[in-house]
Amino acid sequence: MKRPLALATLCLGLATPAMAADTCPWSDGQYAFREHGIYGDFAVNGDCTELVWDRLSNAPETTTLERSKHGWKGKLSKADVELLDNGESLRLTSTGGAMRQVKAKREN
Repeated sequence: MKRPLALATLCLGLATPAMAADTCPWSDGQYAFREHGIYGDFAVNGDCTELVWDRLSNAPETTTLERSKHGWKGKLSKADVELLDNGESLRLTSTGGAMRQVKAKREN
């Protein structure tokens, strides 16, 4: 009886780090960044499947987020965005291919 319990405990112990790696530090957050002449405001839903990008001159734009190698990726009309695993940095890649990595500040 002790052997199956020990095996179940071991399996749960091995699965926990994998589940923890998929948790999204960006979830349920509102963020802003202003760095090197670029700026933006955005919000991420609770399960990190959607990002709403808010521009001052245009209406907000919504994109779906998918898990990537380094975080969560989405496509906006003029750029691709990747929220990195560290929960504070994001990469913006313009349609022309120029990439910028900036830090966002959580506002909530």
